[in-house]
Amino acid sequence: MDAFDALAGPDLHSLDPSGGVLVVTTYWRPRSGDPNPEQPGEKLSILSYLPTDADELCPCGSGNSFGACCQPLPYWRPVCPNPGMQGYSLVHPQSARFTTIPAEVVYAFLQDDERLYCVEDTPQRAFWTYWGDPAFDTPPFGTLCFGDLELQENHTLSVSGLSDARMEVLLDLLSPLRLGTPKIQRDAFPRLEKPARKTSRRKRRRIF
Repeated sequence: MDAFDALAGPDLHSLDPSGGVLVVTTYWRPRSGDPNPEQPGEKLSILSYLPTDADELCPCGSGNSFGACCQPLPYWRPVCPNPGMQGYSLVHPQSARFTTIPAEVVYAFLQDDERLYCVEDTPQRAFWTYWGDPAFDTPPFGTLCFGDLELQENHTLSVSGLSDARMEVLLDLLSPLRLGTPKIQRDAFPRLEKPARKTSRRKRRRIF
C-alpha cells in the first residue's frame, strides 16, 4: 500500500488551498543505473498540485463544482488518476484478500494478462503491478501504476489500490477466476490540513 510518508512532492504550505487539489500518482521505473528495463525496479509516488477553478467540476468525482465541494474544506482531499486516465477519484487506500485459492491457476491467469507487469517471481511470492492497456509511460518518472496483486505461497491473493475506482477495476480483472468474495480492508489516509488563507490587512485611516 502506498504510504504518504513515502511521497515526494511540493511543500503543502506553499500551495494556494483554494486554487486546486492534491494528486497522488504512482510510477514503476527501473532502478537507477540498471541497464535492463525488464529487471525489477522501484516504486515512486509523487504528490502534485492540480489547479482547479471554483466553477469547474471537482476532480474528486462528486459531480459538484469545486467551489461547492472540496474548495471550502479546511483540509485537503487528495485524488489519484483512474485506470486508463479516465478522470480522478478520491484517495481511499484499500485491499482485498482471497484465501484458499487455486494458486497455479491464478498464477497462469495473471501472467497472461497484458495489463499486468510481474515485478517479482519467487517460490515465496509473485507480485504484479497493474499498468493497464495501453500503459502510460511518463519520463523521467516511469510507468503509471494503478494497483498491485500479490500471490503468496499459502494460496492467498492480496489486491491493493488507492481508490474505490481502482479496486473495482482490479476485482473485475479477477472475476473470470470466480475466487469468491474477498475480505476488504479500508485504510485511513492521513488528514492533511490546509494552510491558513492569507487575508489582506487594510490600513486604518485615522480620523481627527
